[in-house]
Amino acid sequence: MKKKDQFTPRMFRRLLIPSLFSSVGLAFADMADAVVVGHSMGAVGLAAISLCLPFYMILNVFMHGLGIGGSTRYARLLGEGKPREAVECFNRIMRAGVLLGLILAILVDLCGETVLLIFGAVSAQPAVYAASRDYLCMIACGAPLFFISYQLQYFLCSDGSERLAGVGFLLGSVTDVCANVVFVWYFDLGIKGAAWATLLGLAVSILCYLPGILQCKNKGKRTLRPAWPSFCAEEVFSCFRTGAATSSQHIFQMVFLLIANNALIRMAGDEGVAVFDIVQNASYLILYLYEGTARAMQPLLCTFHGERNREAAGRTLKLGLCSGLAAGGFTAVLVAVFPQFICRLFGMDLAALIGYGSLALRLFGLSSLFAGVSLLLETYYQSVEEEGSAFLLACLRGFAVRLPCTILFSFTSLRSFFWLYPVCESVSLLGFFLWQKRAGKREAVFDENRVFGATIQGENEDIAGLTEEVGNFCGQWQGQNRQIYFVSMAVEEICMSIVAKNRREAKTVALQVTLIALPEGEFELHIRDNTEIFDPFSLHSARAGEQSGFDMDALGVTVVKQQAKDYFYRNYQGFNSLVVRI
Repeated sequence: MKKKDQFTPRMFRRLLIPSLFSSVGLAFADMADAVVVGHSMGAVGLAAISLCLPFYMILNVFMHGLGIGGSTRYARLLGEGKPREAVECFNRIMRAGVLLGLILAILVDLCGETVLLIFGAVSAQPAVYAASRDYLCMIACGAPLFFISYQLQYFLCSDGSERLAGVGFLLGSVTDVCANVVFVWYFDLGIKGAAWATLLGLAVSILCYLPGILQCKNKGKRTLRPAWPSFCAEEVFSCFRTGAATSSQHIFQMVFLLIANNALIRMAGDEGVAVFDIVQNASYLILYLYEGTARAMQPLLCTFHGERNREAAGRTLKLGLCSGLAAGGFTAVLVAVFPQFICRLFGMDLAALIGYGSLALRLFGLSSLFAGVSLLLETYYQSVEEEGSAFLLACLRGFAVRLPCTILFSFTSLRSFFWLYPVCESVSLLGFFLWQKRAGKREAVFDENRVFGATIQGENEDIAGLTEEVGNFCGQWQGQNRQIYFVSMAVEEICMSIVAKNRREAKTVALQVTLIALPEGEFELHIRDNTEIFDPFSLHSARAGEQSGFDMDALGVTVVKQQAKDYFYRNYQGFNSLVVRI
């Protein structure tokens, strides 16, 4: 009876394309500061941006931790048919993000000189110090904008508005690039102009995102909306803890940047830091493609995890690995083939520095293959709530392996320093696989035997066979006779109503059914179909004795609706999804 999965690949592609576009836009926006400032201010400007990168890492820890963890919980709650709790989660996370942004802005304003000293900017190099101070203060003032923009993007993708999220992010990135040219070159604002351009790009993105939360719900597609639930610190912390498995890498990245910047200042002054900044900016173009693929995977993985559909989650991971390696690997090859062009793109024209930069870019391109696989695996484990595995991989990449390697290579020459990239990434991934093999298969949090799944065509004989299998499954898990009857009836009536509604269409109806025997004695039914937007529970039927309005399909669904403890419908990624508890 089981047919080929017609849902997961199409859902993944719908998320992947806009996510990759937004990733490319983000990469160009992040690179724009360095490109324009490098041509305008030379090594001093590039060094100043590199010295301020640790503050971006601090922002990333909190905004990605809350955004990833909050949107993961949001998608899972929707997958479980709990829209009210999902909306409350969204609003609590957004409120927490704005508050944290304000706190960080105030702290930098009060302790700016101390922060710059820690970051490696010293008054002995007055030009670099002044540029770093101006850039840091401007970016810190806009910290709340970072939280609002990035968190909205995560939630919109989890709500089925990934196109709006992609368009908003792309327009914001284009604005950032154009504003950099205008502010830095035309108005000659220097590094302050680059900071203003970044904040303006964030503001444009936020304006583009607002329709996704301000418009009324449309045919089951949107759930996000503003609200003011009571603040729940426990839920906020729980979401951050889930997202921290991935966002913790930014803490480690911050430590890495601090050590590297201070070491390179000692090795080669601002020119050494400038080479490092070029590598960091080129890394955006490669790694953001992997991160974009991971963002496409994440809402699907969370949805399938909420449905206990482990097979679909596994297929999503395979699709993500193939797509990520194809996009990221192709870009890494381009960087390795044309490193001199990239160096000149950032305003570096000294032959010696171009030589150092070319070697560093090629070594990073090699390491990015290992880094990309690690990023995608982290997203998978985090989304299926295996935070331990995700955190282990993040710790190996960011701290346990990278920190010793960075310290070791900091005592070498500028040419040898950049070998730490491939060494760190390959050893981290190998160590993770060895640890997983030694630890063995972990005991599942949820018994997979409690999950029944099938994908069928909308044929009467297939539905009849499915109904019989569902009844047997319910009996296996000690369902009461009345309960077994209504679960079987729900499967049959809902599937038949979907088929009947789309009988006139040329395409074949595909149905994906997942039934979960919950430990508390209830049964949770998930039905996904590939038809036009249609909620079976929206059907109405007159009584059987009346001449008009009588519909047997509607009558059966009405009985199921009355017996269901709870139900929830939405159209997600082009498919109808229905959750029923009996």
